[in-house]
Amino acid sequence: MKTNPIETTIMIVDDEPENLNVLGEMLRAAKLSVRALPGGVQALAAAQDELPYLILLDIQMPGMDGYETCRRFKADEHLSQIPILFLSAFSEPIDKLRAFESGGLDYITKPFSEAEVLARIHVHLELRRHQLHLEELVLKRVRELAEARRRLQIWDDAKNQWLSVLSHEMRTPLNGILGISELLFADLPADSSHHELRPEYDFSCKRLEKLMNDAVTLANVNVAAEHFPREPVRLMQLLEGALVEVMKQAPESVVHSAIGGVEPVIVRGDMALLTRAFVDLLVTATHCVATGEIIALSARIMTSEAKVTIITQGASLTPEALETFFEVGGQRTLLKGAGDFGLGAALAGHIVRLFGGRVRIHNGPIQGLVIQIFLPMEVSHSITDSAD
Repeated sequence: MKTNPIETTIMIVDDEPENLNVLGEMLRAAKLSVRALPGGVQALAAAQDELPYLILLDIQMPGMDGYETCRRFKADEHLSQIPILFLSAFSEPIDKLRAFESGGLDYITKPFSEAEVLARIHVHLELRRHQLHLEELVLKRVRELAEARRRLQIWDDAKNQWLSVLSHEMRTPLNGILGISELLFADLPADSSHHELRPEYDFSCKRLEKLMNDAVTLANVNVAAEHFPREPVRLMQLLEGALVEVMKQAPESVVHSAIGGVEPVIVRGDMALLTRAFVDLLVTATHCVATGEIIALSARIMTSEAKVTIITQGASLTPEALETFFEVGGQRTLLKGAGDFGLGAALAGHIVRLFGGRVRIHNGPIQGLVIQIFLPMEVSHSITDSAD
């Protein structure tokens, strides 16, 4: 193994000048830089000025012995990583044990072989180089991750600002466009075939309004989560209200509910926001089924949380679509008609997590989708169940 170049400094600590001379000549002949010191106090002070790569330390010294010197080095955060090799005439196992307990990395007994000392020094120098290299790589990686996090935060802030701008700044021009469109429809002759466009126009208007409202809410949830109220909410009332609203928005859908077992359950959050989340998830489910296919809604009490499950018949999703289902812009599969799901599923996921819950989606065992929403319960219950 090749030795380190001359700038690699080996510190020798020994109160005997003859030992310092012998070791110093041996190490210099091996093209290693040497710094010789007669005691532990001097060694500690010198190491603060210039960190050595490795220390050869004698045990029997007046004042501060080798054991205490080693302990002092290891107790100093700036010096603790320097490898320390003991060179001592003490050869009893108890002496070696004390040396290792004080923080020593190796132990060489006097009288020593020059070849053995150099071989051990080279091994520990190489290990030290690898350690320093790894520390440098880790530090570099930490800096890269910090920079990546900073950039992601910039993008996240920009996204939230864009969502707010989307609603606040686009309402005025959109209102002008929609107002003019209303006037044009009003001026159409009663027998005009253009009246057939009215249902599609009304549907598009509702989608635009919901998209803008969802954008503002999503931005607020991301930016000011701590300001949303967290009040006791009866889960049964929450689910019943969501079902009523879904029937208004998608009256052709068939939803079978089994939620009677959660009458005593209370969760904490904002009733309007949580209702909005469940409505969005149920409406999203209506987009994932064909006419006549059933959506099942059920609720169960777990040990410390309530689980609400939405199951659809029909098609399933790819792994990629499942992975992005609750991300902004990630819900583009299994939609009846053109376009995407908007921000509904993403907003629902954010709302559930805002109040300490979690939401997940996976394909059914044979077909369809399974959406599960878990909400922590406000009060304990004697009824328990196990998670699927």
